[in-house]
Amino acid sequence: MKNIIFDLGNVLVNFDFTEFWEKIGAKPAHKRFLEEAEKPILLFEAGKISKEQFFSEFKKIYDFEMPLPKFEKIWSEVFSENLPMVELAKKLHSDFDLYIFSNTDEIHFPYIWKNFPSLHFFGENLMLSYEIGAVKPEKEAYENALKKFNLKPENCVFIDDRPINIKMAQQLGMKGIVHRSFEETAAELSKILKFDRQILND
Repeated sequence: MKNIIFDLGNVLVNFDFTEFWEKIGAKPAHKRFLEEAEKPILLFEAGKISKEQFFSEFKKIYDFEMPLPKFEKIWSEVFSENLPMVELAKKLHSDFDLYIFSNTDEIHFPYIWKNFPSLHFFGENLMLSYEIGAVKPEKEAYENALKKFNLKPENCVFIDDRPINIKMAQQLGMKGIVHRSFEETAAELSKILKFDRQILND
C-alpha cells in the first residue's frame, strides 16, 4: 500500500454553515438546509456550471440578494482546519504518497488553499471534483481521479467521512476508512498500513 487519499471536508478541514444562513439573510427559516440546493451544488462541484450560474440558482432557492463577491466570502468562511488530521497526514508524508480527493468548487477550494497553507505539503496531488468533471460517489469521479495520477486502486487507502463514498471506493478495489474521529482513523490506518499507531498519535 503506497497511496493514501484524503477527503477534504470533515476530514482535513471542518465546516459549519450555522452562521452562513444568518449572514446571507436566507428566508424562510425552515428552508435553511443545503439539501434544498443539492442540484445546483452538485453541478457546480462537478464543474458543469459557472459560479455565476450557481449563484443565480442559489439566490432563487433561498430568496436573498447580495453581490457575488460578498457571497463568495460568506460561502467560504464556513471552514476551519482539522489540525489533528492534518498533522497525521504530515507524519505519513515521508513514507507514502498523499492525495486530496474532494467534492469541492471553484470558490471553496481556492479559499481553503489560500487560508490553510498547512495543506500545501500535498503539492499538486489534488483530485478536485470541479476539475475532474464528476462528484463522489459517482464511479466516474473515482476513475477520473485515479487516472489523473495513474494510480491502481489496490494500492490506495481512501479516507472519507461519508460511508457511501467509501463503499464505492471499496467496490473499485481500494481500502476504505470512514472517518469519524482522529483516534479511530489513526487506529484503522495503523492496521491497514502495518504502521506503529504510537507514531501517529504522538
